[in-house]
Parts: sequence; C-alpha cells; structure tokens
Amino acid sequence: MISSILVSMVQHLPGGVLLLNSHCQISYANSFIYRYSELTERELVGKSFFSLFPEVPKAWFNRKMQSVLTSQQTEQISWQQRLYLLKFPRQQHLDQTQVYMAQNCTLIALRHPQTHEQFLCLWIQDASEQARYHAKLLMTQQQLKIHDRQDSLTGLMNRQFWQQQLLLEIARAERYERPLSLMMFDIDQFKHLNDQYGHKAADILLQSLARHCAGLLRDNDLLARFGGASFAVVLPDTTLNGAIEVANRVRLQLSEQAFIEHEPKVRVTISAGVSLHQMSNSAVELILQADQALYQAKRAGRNQVSIWNTAAIAS
Repeated sequence: MISSILVSMVQHLPGGVLLLNSHCQISYANSFIYRYSELTERELVGKSFFSLFPEVPKAWFNRKMQSVLTSQQTEQISWQQRLYLLKFPRQQHLDQTQVYMAQNCTLIALRHPQTHEQFLCLWIQDASEQARYHAKLLMTQQQLKIHDRQDSLTGLMNRQFWQQQLLLEIARAERYERPLSLMMFDIDQFKHLNDQYGHKAADILLQSLARHCAGLLRDNDLLARFGGASFAVVLPDTTLNGAIEVANRVRLQLSEQAFIEHEPKVRVTISAGVSLHQMSNSAVELILQADQALYQAKRAGRNQVSIWNTAAIAS
C-alpha cells in the first residue's frame, strides 16, 4: 500500500522525475515528464536518455552522473548555472525572450535494495518565474544605472557622470603627457526662445541640438548636458588650437540648423569657451576656466568662441 502511495505521490509532484540506470537508459518517468516531453511511457522507458534529449551535453552529464553515483552525494544544478537541462516549453511565455522552461535540477543517487543496482534520479523543477523575475530585476538595475548617467531630456551624459569621466581623462592625459582641452557652450538667448515658443518647443530644441552636436564630435569626445541650455565637451588628445577649431566648427554647423519647426525657420547660435588642461590644474579649475571663457564670449556679443586667459577674469 505504501509503495502505491509513493508512486502516486511521485506521479503528482509539481516537477519532473526521471530515473536512469547506470547505462543512462530511462527506467521511470512521472506524468510531468510525459506532459512536457510529449512522449508516451512506451516511447520513454527503456530508451537512451541522450537519444531522447539530445540537448543534454553527453560528456558533461556523464561526469556529473559518475560523481554523484560514486560519492553518493546529492548535487544540484540551478537555472543560473545552466538555464535548462531538458528543452521543455514554458507553461506561459508572455515574455517571448524566454521560450524554454528554466529549471532547477537535483541529481540523487539511488540503489536498488535487493540487486544493489545503481540509479540516478533527476528531479526537475520549473524555475521560469524565478528566471523571469531575475531578468526583470537586472533590467531595472540596468535602467537605474543608465538613469544615474544620462540626462533624462537629451540622453547625453549628465553633469555628475561627465565630471567623473573628466577626472579619468585628466589622469590619463597627465600619465601619458597628452593634451586635453575642455569646451563649454551655451545657447544664446535661450530664455527668450523659451518664452516665445514655449517649454515643449524648447525641449525639442535641446534634444535636436544635442543630437546634431554629438554627430559633429569624435567617438572619444565626451559630450554632456551641463545644465539648462549649457553643454560641456571633454576633448582628449586636443591642443588649445584644436579645441578652438572644434568649437568654431560646432558653432557654425549649429547656426545653420533649424531646430524649431516654425515659419520663418528659427535658427539659434551658441557662445563657447575653451580651456587647456595644465599639469597644475584640477578638474574644478579647468571647468571654471572654460566657463569664464564662455561668459567672455557672451559679453563680447555672443555667437563666438573665447579662450580662457587671465584677461577674461579681469574684464
């Protein structure tokens, strides 16, 4: 009676049970295995495990099996180690990226009480919800990391992350004795544009300008929205003359673009300031110098590039 109860219990377990003999032939399978393999008892029992489930790596599984049978120690293989052992479909796969059932698999050594023949029991549990939740958690964490680095409006680096990268670039420039320049620019009369066309148009302007500006720079130049209508660019391996050339190219190219769809077309100009890193300079000093040069350009009439110098501070 007890044996029949045990058989009934195994048949109704919320997971798959497979019994393999020492030659990897299937001696027993419960209803879970029949359901998900879509094979009958006649098609399963007595057949080679590897011929019915070719997705199982033979050499790897044989090593696992021998280890468990020799040590008589249960071994567990989580879905994080191997997403699945048997290629069973998910019960519900609303998430199309996970078609197959993620599985936790337990390998148990058994011995026949009379013949002492060894068997390996595979207990397979559906871990699809665990895997789905874990993937969702990782995605959320990744999105939070991106949020920590990106300006939410333009998709550029935000000020905090850009300043961290600036420190790295300064250390690299000093180590390899390479030039490093900084460019800061600001949209001229942005408040007037914002008041005239509204916040939505102003946001579109900032987004469009950010895209155009990124297309004018090298891959290793670091462009960020510094705040409001101000942007900053780290220019690695760039002398002061090179930075001036870049700033003027960006200024001229942006002045030719119509960023707000309106009749007549609305064009904008930028004022820019550039500074060159000196060995004695900190990141804060380099930013301050470029910022002072930027406001020197604005005081001089806008739509131009200024270089930081001591005269810019005094004026």
